[in-house]
Amino acid sequence: MTNSNHEKIVILDFGGQYTHLIARRVRECGVYSSIEHPENFKPDETTAGIIFSGSPKSVTDESMTAVAFDINEINVPLLGICYGHQLIARLAGGTVESHLFREYGSTDLEITETAQLFNGMDKNQRVWMSHGDSVSQMPDDYIVTASSSTTPVCAFRHKTKNIFGVQFHPEVSHTLNGQQIISNFVNLCNEKKNWHVESFSESLINQIREQSTGKKLLLFVSGGVDSLVALALCAKAVGAERLIALHIDNGLMRYKESESVMKFLNELGLANALIVDASEKFLSRLKGIIEPEQKRKIIGAAFVEVMNEFLAEHGHEAKDWLLVQGTIYPDTIESGGTQFSGAIKTHHNRVPEIEQMIADGRVIEPLKELYKDEVRKLGYLLKLPPALVDRRPFPGPGLAIRVLATNQNEPAYNPIELPEDLFDSNEYKAAILNIKSVGVQGDDRTYKHPMLLWNRTGFETDWQTVKSIARSAINQIPDINRVIWSPMPIPDILTIRPLSVTNQPLELLRIVDHIVQQKTAEISDIWQLPVVVLPLFDDAGNQCFVLRPIVSADAMTADVYEMQSDLLLNIISSLREIAGVGYIFYDITTKPPATIEWE
Repeated sequence: MTNSNHEKIVILDFGGQYTHLIARRVRECGVYSSIEHPENFKPDETTAGIIFSGSPKSVTDESMTAVAFDINEINVPLLGICYGHQLIARLAGGTVESHLFREYGSTDLEITETAQLFNGMDKNQRVWMSHGDSVSQMPDDYIVTASSSTTPVCAFRHKTKNIFGVQFHPEVSHTLNGQQIISNFVNLCNEKKNWHVESFSESLINQIREQSTGKKLLLFVSGGVDSLVALALCAKAVGAERLIALHIDNGLMRYKESESVMKFLNELGLANALIVDASEKFLSRLKGIIEPEQKRKIIGAAFVEVMNEFLAEHGHEAKDWLLVQGTIYPDTIESGGTQFSGAIKTHHNRVPEIEQMIADGRVIEPLKELYKDEVRKLGYLLKLPPALVDRRPFPGPGLAIRVLATNQNEPAYNPIELPEDLFDSNEYKAAILNIKSVGVQGDDRTYKHPMLLWNRTGFETDWQTVKSIARSAINQIPDINRVIWSPMPIPDILTIRPLSVTNQPLELLRIVDHIVQQKTAEISDIWQLPVVVLPLFDDAGNQCFVLRPIVSADAMTADVYEMQSDLLLNIISSLREIAGVGYIFYDITTKPPATIEWE
């Protein structure tokens, strides 16, 4: 898919969560882009422009990652994004400082110069932030071109050269006019728009043929669009007779999930579509496991073990087979799969056992450079059923990461003093829970507490207010990375009790999740809707759940879906009729600072 004859825009990868997304946005402008390591890259005659990515690191650290060239001597346009913005400022002689106030999620921007990078744009823009450091003193020969109420230097440019910095992320879909900013930069690079990906599916099919080299392929089919698209590509590449589609029922699937997966595989006419019931193996190893990363690694290792057992039982030599995975790019980047990226969470297809197989040349991943929306486009091109292509994503580790485990017996929260300016205490009450969830803040993993917010009286859905409270709370309280909300009053007495991944909470979660998915199935704006069971109980011993409806395009960023009051009330009322179901909370946190899944 590369073409060395084209001049290119180079993205220097400092480990940001969105580096690959920047490259993709540039290619969408019709210009070839490549990702390089900053410590090794020097511009040459093929370089038309350079972009510095974000990073989980801080430019205030002594170990900051710099570049192998002088930015003052380059003669091509340069754009710095987030960490890259701060790095340019520091390399040019400015000052960057860490602040107590952090910005995550949506921010209103005021542009003071609508030219060059902001050409053709209104002065007021909605952008997406994820940073703790900020430029506090501008370097000489640079001027500020945009600011927000909390960050005076949101964008800058050199007075005479095409060098720019933006504190926000124009590459993510939640920066509303971000693609125009990228396009404006590409135009400054004087590039001809002559790079196009043609016959994309055919190139992937040919790639699978070349990688398989006459071997047979075994593919794990979960039922999600990623594995199904990978399956369709493999079937075209090597033929059904050299392919086994293996669905593993690990006891962590949704309501009647395995049954529906096998029905679809049979409808495709695959003679080698098989199912293995390994639920006892998975559940026995997960019992009592608390830490999210340990859960994920146990599940990934068990998948490999089941595969090897399956091949041995059917008289197959492992050396004659390659494993095909529906790995997509967010799986790799969130697992810390590039040189400088932080590990947010280990995906089941990136555990050490899989990494060793990859190193041994035993794994094919045809979708590893793609995002979810690109996989869906490919699914349509391959004429897969729309109901499957548009299906809401479901994580590889299944419901295991939606059961928030603990071995503690304690109050749900301890008294803690919250900032007085967060909310009107006559209308809302809040507490920080004694449980933790995974987040992504400043391109790095966090494992912090959620804050519980609830209405003091009556049922209410004031989305603007509660989302504003959530954003302010996370920016001001260092110990939290997520806010959940109850639209109705809850008692002061909630308790945390021991909980692990066993049949009892899984069965209850399946029922709750099934009802929620059914009642929201027609809402196309909801990209994904995880339902999480908490180790949190009311005074009658009923268990609390969290709904996590989000709006996204590629899972790299996500906003909160604002559900209509009557539907939310209907869902809550229906769920509370189920024996054992207590309070229903609503996750009102964007990504960042919270990951889509809780673990």
